[in-house]
Amino acid sequence: MATKTKTVKKKDDPCWKGYHQLGTKIKGGKKVPDCVPEAKKKK
Repeated sequence: MATKTKTVKKKDDPCWKGYHQLGTKIKGGKKVPDCVPEAKKKK
């Protein structure tokens, strides 16, 4: 049984609209959010 989830943009969310955070990564010697595109909905 599939459940529907609603994406809610939080004030402290570091990612752009249409992206979500999967964790962190090291970039330039610093920890930064790892934002990836949200999956497209299938018809």
